[in-house]
Amino acid sequence: GILLSSFLSFRVCACSLTAAAAALVTSSSSSTRPNLTSSKKTKKVKLNWVVKASSTSSNEGYLPGTMLSAEQILEVPIDRRAFKPTSEECPFCVNAIVKENGSKCIGVCRNPQNVPGPLFFPHQMQTCRDAVQIQLESMKDKNNPRTDHGVQVMWEFSVESGNMDRSRYFGFSSDMYHFDHFLGKCLVNFDAFVFNRKHEILDEISMKDGRTLVRVIVTDKVGSDTFWAFVMVKRTFSKYEGCWQSLRILPCDENWDSKYINANTGEAKMPGI
Repeated sequence: GILLSSFLSFRVCACSLTAAAAALVTSSSSSTRPNLTSSKKTKKVKLNWVVKASSTSSNEGYLPGTMLSAEQILEVPIDRRAFKPTSEECPFCVNAIVKENGSKCIGVCRNPQNVPGPLFFPHQMQTCRDAVQIQLESMKDKNNPRTDHGVQVMWEFSVESGNMDRSRYFGFSSDMYHFDHFLGKCLVNFDAFVFNRKHEILDEISMKDGRTLVRVIVTDKVGSDTFWAFVMVKRTFSKYEGCWQSLRILPCDENWDSKYINANTGEAKMPGI
């Protein structure tokens, strides 16, 4: 009997201790839960501040002064509405309706053709040398005052720009009806003009058919000399009537010879040149 009563009293005490411990855990978890939530909120605010600070400073890293894990970085929401796209300043898009992704850009301002005309263009007061000089000077700083402005000047000085017929402007047969096509071919075939260091116009040669060949030495951006033959003509119609424009721009070797033309005599080696 004594043993049974002792066992029962021990079991009651154990149950009481278990209940008390459970109550203590429950109360402590409930009391600390708001602190955990607040710490998470504080953590997110801190992360947002770090990213914002890093985006405004070019001298600091992406996460200055911190070492966050990949999971923590992914927790930071990216609000693309905080970025001000070019459409906010673009006259084509500024009054457009905001789309589902939060952007107002309708894509017009991203088209390289939707820009004003170049600052330099053919004029009747320009000589043949002036026309060549303007093109090379524009390509020397081709991104001033905007991206690929120099290429736009080259396009404007091309007598066959916008034509539907095939052209030998680059020497090989190609189309000249679209500025986007001309942009890529110009940057590839006239890469020596892009950011050229200097250029020297040697002379002008009158060709048998009345055209004028201008021989030019262009020093490219790495200091190598390249040799070019500009075949120039005077426009006989359109808004540039009476202006000097480029009909062909052909690369030559150091002896002023190429598969397209002999720049020493002005004699074409291929039909259509």
